[in-house]
Amino acid sequence: MGVRLLLPVDVVIDSREDSKHPEFREAFTREGLKTAVRELPAGDFLLMAPEGRRSILVERKSVDDLANSIRDNRIWEQSSMLLEEARRDGHQPLILVEGCLSILEKQRGWRIQSVLRVLDTLILDMGIPVLNTPGKDATIAWIIAKARSLGRTEEKRVFRMRTERKPMDINERILYVAEGVIGPVLARKLLERFKTLRNLANASKHDLLSVEGIGEKRAEEIYLLFNTPWRGSGDESGSDG
Repeated sequence: MGVRLLLPVDVVIDSREDSKHPEFREAFTREGLKTAVRELPAGDFLLMAPEGRRSILVERKSVDDLANSIRDNRIWEQSSMLLEEARRDGHQPLILVEGCLSILEKQRGWRIQSVLRVLDTLILDMGIPVLNTPGKDATIAWIIAKARSLGRTEEKRVFRMRTERKPMDINERILYVAEGVIGPVLARKLLERFKTLRNLANASKHDLLSVEGIGEKRAEEIYLLFNTPWRGSGDESGSDG
């Protein structure tokens, strides 16, 4: 796999994040941090560390971004990608949520317990720490302080960017499909129990209930996903053709 070498830097900024929010790079530069802008496979910032310490791969989300990804059920795919990239390169993954979570109760009518349940799943089940800052200025200040705490620039590892992405092997593809249907928390448990996607799709509700962590409601949801006929956009409800 080809790589490109850079001189040691303190922070690598994802090019898409930089195009939307150049104020981060400008603030880092003013404070004397060396930065590089590259397209990261996952995450928005990579805080580089010296050999023997883990660099930190940061996914930054505003409270609205978090809410939209929860609503669309994209939070699990995004978090899995962050975790996969961090593990592949030996980084520490981190999700940084920017803003006050209570806004979701006031503006969207969401129960805060539901949001906290998502966060505890990320932290406890997936092993991704979640940091909450009050706003963008606080996020910038934290990144600057953390990057400095990781050591002097010249001591840090050289950032190596893959020029091509390693394709997933069959085992990773199976897990990816299962996570897309069921979510990352239960996907591994179900695959460990049923071994193949075919066996999982053919499982009865009774079979699903035998897996730790799956109750009646979740078993019903999973069963219906695999056993409900799909209606195309042109189909009418109740139509016999």
